[in-house]
Amino acid sequence: MAKGLTHPAPSAEIWQRLEGRLDVVRDSRSTGPANLGRLATSRTRVVGLAVVAATILVVIGWMGYRASQEHDDHGFTLAFGHYLDEFQRDPREAQQWLLAKYEGTPLDAGQAEHAVGYRPAVAGGLPAGYAVETTVVVKMPCCTCVQCLCKRDDGSMLAVFEHDDEETRQWFGERPEISAICHGTRCSLVELDDGIAATWRRGSRYITVIGARDAAEVEQLVAWFDDRSRS
Repeated sequence: MAKGLTHPAPSAEIWQRLEGRLDVVRDSRSTGPANLGRLATSRTRVVGLAVVAATILVVIGWMGYRASQEHDDHGFTLAFGHYLDEFQRDPREAQQWLLAKYEGTPLDAGQAEHAVGYRPAVAGGLPAGYAVETTVVVKMPCCTCVQCLCKRDDGSMLAVFEHDDEETRQWFGERPEISAICHGTRCSLVELDDGIAATWRRGSRYITVIGARDAAEVEQLVAWFDDRSRS
């Protein structure tokens, strides 16, 4: 909304009017009690101008903050987009890049629980045909995540992120996205060049899977984690 505001040029007489009001204050201070009423009025006007000036500064500061946030979000979107592209080319290379970019720390499930304050979903295992290769804690700009690189029996990979932040739009930028119901749970499915990414809520946190083959595989994973959370 602030970006859409216009910036009208100040009138040529604005400084003359301000100087005139300041002169009134100075005159009132030098002429004694006879001008107390006028002095009070002038002070009210000066206070009003100060309030307007403070409001303008707050708006400018807010606009600067929003601009910096949008810049940070855009930078993260570009960086994570690079990770997504690399993951489809070489998941292990993408994993090393992610660890270097966002201070990733390799940990086992118990250490990860101590680092983030909750037991990771993958600590309960994965469905048959999947194995956890590495578990890391990653300090991304949006949140601190537990991330696992998982291997299928055929050697292909997928990544599982567990995080507190619901909004993953900046993760995937402008990639096509749809909403679907998988095993009774609403999921956000994002189209990648090869496969899909999926995000769904699990308890108080969210799981995002990168590199799922199709919606059927997402449904299998949702069902597995859902069953583990109930047991």
